[in-house]
Amino acid sequence: TASKFNLHMSTSPDPLLRDNLHGWNTLAPIHARGSGSPFYRIEEFVAGECKLGPWEIEEVGPVVGKSLLHLQCHIGTDTLSWARRGAEVTGLDFSATAIDEARTLAKRIDIGARFLVGTVEDASQVLAGEQFDILYTGRGAVCWLPDLTTWARECAALTKPDGIFYMEETHPALDLVNPIDGPDGPVLVPHYDPFSKAPVSETSEGTYADRSAPTGPLTMHCWDHGLGEILNALTTAGFVFVHLHERDEAFFEPFPDIFEPSRTNYWKLKPNLPRIPLSYTLKMQRR
Repeated sequence: TASKFNLHMSTSPDPLLRDNLHGWNTLAPIHARGSGSPFYRIEEFVAGECKLGPWEIEEVGPVVGKSLLHLQCHIGTDTLSWARRGAEVTGLDFSATAIDEARTLAKRIDIGARFLVGTVEDASQVLAGEQFDILYTGRGAVCWLPDLTTWARECAALTKPDGIFYMEETHPALDLVNPIDGPDGPVLVPHYDPFSKAPVSETSEGTYADRSAPTGPLTMHCWDHGLGEILNALTTAGFVFVHLHERDEAFFEPFPDIFEPSRTNYWKLKPNLPRIPLSYTLKMQRR
């Protein structure tokens, strides 16, 4: 079938964001300590495994002694991976439950890190005007934000002059499609409207980390953002383009029947399907 989700369109943003906060508060303990922890490879991470893609390490460059802010950090595994590489890290997320899990994980691996509760819109206020050498975000993050103009402005306010902005994200090509049953097995077809500004709301049980997790029905809402929208928002806010790299690997498994592992923490389409871009990394520099 095309999807397990019950899709409908919504209008008012305030209750949608409250739904999202409830959803992430519910999912954070499952991801950090529950049945979703194998997806996040928590025990392997505690033992020393890095959660970053090799391209992230190469493209960001040396981070020893540099300050790094991770927006929408969730339970902190990526944030703490940068700390292990020598960065002075701060993670921020709107879910207090997720931040509690991140702080617990930092103590468990004995890494110094600062984790704060706050929305992207209030980030510079929460951080009292502090600026960072590296602004890091991504891994399915911007889709939860209805307004990229505010997001980009906050990113710029939080980044030092000549500092860098870096993100890894789901590619819009993957966001556009859904699998259907074809004569020779599942095929990917365009399904979502990439030009729509309306939120897409999905009611489901479980989580991408464990589809059978006993969460009860959760309704959550996301927004599609194209590459042009992201680049225009960031350049208008004061960043200069450095590079954009597209990849045929995803950092999650959106459709288990047609994806297979490509490396630790990453998945690709099975060989019988045509390749499409699944993720990208974007690097910008603050003017």
